[in-house]
Amino acid sequence: MAKPKSVLVVDDSRLTRMMIVKMIKTHHSDWSISEAATAKEALERVDSASFDYISLDHNMPDGTGYDILPKINELQPHAHIGIFTANIQAVVKQRFEDLGATFYGKPINEEMILKFTADGGL
Repeated sequence: MAKPKSVLVVDDSRLTRMMIVKMIKTHHSDWSISEAATAKEALERVDSASFDYISLDHNMPDGTGYDILPKINELQPHAHIGIFTANIQAVVKQRFEDLGATFYGKPINEEMILKFTADGGL
């Protein structure tokens, strides 16, 4: 049996966090899931725990995904990081991919979340 994974869900929208958590728990009930609503909270979480997967919003009240992704990459080099944002411009997607993250866009759906967890291949 595979070891349960750990996930950090970062999004300023409580509804989006709830949806992502529910979709992951539906398919991986034994996985541990933490949440962060701000860039600051996200950095505190990645500085104090290890995660296999990190879903990251782009626009948050105190910063952007661009602002914190380099630090997350530094602290969580083995995590699969997925960007979930409504800003689906090609330049945004390319910039996140250049920073080593996988871009998924929004609106989120179950198929997208399953792809996120499968893409991690952990």
